[in-house]
Amino acid sequence: MAKIDDSVKKKVPELRFPGFTDDWEERKLNENVENIGTGRSSFKAGLDYSEQTPYEVLGSTSVISYSDSFDHSGNFVLTARVGANAGNLYKHSGNVKISDNTVYIQSKNLEFIFYLLTKYDLKKLAFGTGQPLIKASELKNLKLFSPKTFGEQQKIGSFFKHLDDTIALHQRKLDLLKEQKKGYLQKMFPKNGAKVPELRFAGFADAWGQRKLIDVKDNEDRYSYTGGPFGSDLKSSDYTEIGVRIIQLQNIGDGKFVNDYKIYTSEEKARSLNSNLIYPGEIIIAKMADPLARATILPKIEPKYLMASDGIRLKINTDYFDNYYILTLINSDVFRKEALNNSTGTTRKRIGLVTLGNLPMMIPSFEEQQKIGSFFKQLDETIDLHQRKLDLLKEQKKGFLQKMFV
Repeated sequence: MAKIDDSVKKKVPELRFPGFTDDWEERKLNENVENIGTGRSSFKAGLDYSEQTPYEVLGSTSVISYSDSFDHSGNFVLTARVGANAGNLYKHSGNVKISDNTVYIQSKNLEFIFYLLTKYDLKKLAFGTGQPLIKASELKNLKLFSPKTFGEQQKIGSFFKHLDDTIALHQRKLDLLKEQKKGYLQKMFPKNGAKVPELRFAGFADAWGQRKLIDVKDNEDRYSYTGGPFGSDLKSSDYTEIGVRIIQLQNIGDGKFVNDYKIYTSEEKARSLNSNLIYPGEIIIAKMADPLARATILPKIEPKYLMASDGIRLKINTDYFDNYYILTLINSDVFRKEALNNSTGTTRKRIGLVTLGNLPMMIPSFEEQQKIGSFFKQLDETIDLHQRKLDLLKEQKKGFLQKMFV
């Protein structure tokens, strides 16, 4: 693709396929497509596909039923006519019925029109506060720049379709890995009072023992299991632009550290709250939902951190317990169910330091812990890798949408 010189004031996109040099032209949307309208079909809701009802009924976001007849045929870009989904696009092809809450755009060049409207963001056309509304008549008169040639439109549409297909493939891989992890978590930890898990590494046969969470802490450190400071001891007036980073609830992801939220306090203030410090490689647990008792290992971004009031520090005795095994167990459904059953609060669940510390957990030998911990660490790293690839592809798509349309 060729990049257009910014100094050349043409009605062309910044990024373009070779061989295309003509200015784009501004046209009304109805001049670029076959038809724009609102669905009108009456239909029976909730019918499944069958030989008697082979035709899809399209609603505001997807297929909502099936019918014994159709009244539209072709390629469609669709959006909700009214409501929260007004402006959200999807595409569909075939012989269909379209519900009366759905606006459709019929086009032979489906992919280009879909991405042209994605770049424009149809939510800008919706009006009204309680129930935003998009009118087909407004869409018809919407002025947009597009290539003069069908060939360039096809190139752009095909490019973005391939990119979306790649994104969808990575999403499926990521979803599969997450489902596999759920399955392993179900099978690799004992449940319902069992002494051994359903799935186990070869070479291990001994029964697991029951311990309490507090039993795994490092007894050489008096603050190895402790909560954050009282709110009155760490106020917003103590925040500084640089210094010791404060770990908030928002930073504690479900098995991952969320680096988006950053606040600090002074070294002096952190020293005064020495018992609430926590260090890289240690586990921090959230006292509050959502989800309750989620935990992560702190990264080596800073030499030390200060917990906010709703964090719990857990420094493991690594002579007898594997850090990643304990992290994985805390984030498992088995342990989380125990935490929820012992929590307080209605609108937002909370669990106290002592209550959490007394929750039971099943522990195998140190060697088996290491095996399990290593297995889940590798699986989590693979999931993170796929997530980063997916996020990068989505960011690339945003960039291409900005640069490949006028």
